[in-house]
Amino acid sequence: MNPENEAALLNFIIDRLQIENDWFEGRGRGFTWWAGALAQRLDLSAPRDLHGVRVTTLHIQTDLLSDVTPTNATWQRLASLNRFATLSAYVADVEARTVRLHASVALTADNWPMARALALHAAALQVADAHAEAAELARVFGAAVNATGHPSRGRREQPDEMLGVVEVYQQRGQDASPFSTEELAQLVHVEPRPWLMAANEPERLIADLAFAAGQPARLELDASVLHPALGSGLQVRLLIPVEADATIAQRLNANETVHPDAHQLGAWCVDDERGLGYTQFIPSAAYAPELSRALVYHAAGRNEWARELLFPQ
Repeated sequence: MNPENEAALLNFIIDRLQIENDWFEGRGRGFTWWAGALAQRLDLSAPRDLHGVRVTTLHIQTDLLSDVTPTNATWQRLASLNRFATLSAYVADVEARTVRLHASVALTADNWPMARALALHAAALQVADAHAEAAELARVFGAAVNATGHPSRGRREQPDEMLGVVEVYQQRGQDASPFSTEELAQLVHVEPRPWLMAANEPERLIADLAFAAGQPARLELDASVLHPALGSGLQVRLLIPVEADATIAQRLNANETVHPDAHQLGAWCVDDERGLGYTQFIPSAAYAPELSRALVYHAAGRNEWARELLFPQ
């Protein structure tokens, strides 16, 4: 991805979110803005080589809580909360004693048109969710809302209309998922194949990915799932054969905020029935042709990344 595309990406998000200059700071390789009391930051990492491909990562994060006590109970609450992740993860910064919502997209010369659309959806949903949930989550975690103000204008008293964007996703989510049975069935035959085996059912793809000897990871794409807030879309789950420990989920989410090897559009979590895994929900309004195929390869890359992080050779 060249510098011109990087600048175009940031300008695209600024324009589509209709960010007002009065509540905006920065540009260059990133910026911060205030849609309300919580700051959202978008920053481009330095380009790096990943398996022979030049990759730039756009990190998207919104402040949520401060004065968070780093205890096992905190990790358990986060791991449970992340079971319902859409395009961001609830992740703690132990040293800063904060919790924020974080997402990222990996941008290359080939994928940036699709990636910029994903970044826009992630940024819009993330900032809206943060402002809607902060007060209640502060009560649950025994923490404070991490409210800040613009350096020169101070606190924003009148919220941006963009914080009501969830209604757009909810309206689109009332229709059937655009991730069709035929599309998911065709994924079984993708080349190169990232899995040991794969099969499809109506509205679902199930595959086993190499993880440990005799212990594969399980990848599931399910277009029949209805998100409790957003309705139809596509749920992607990656379940890995690792102890269902909330501390491990926090560790994985925290590492994803540094140098992820794939789009981080979801969260590591712990499910009481299914164990430790990564989940993401792509709302119907974020559908794009070939997106499900891209998600398959990013899930396979995340599987390898997690294995190397948890079990370095």
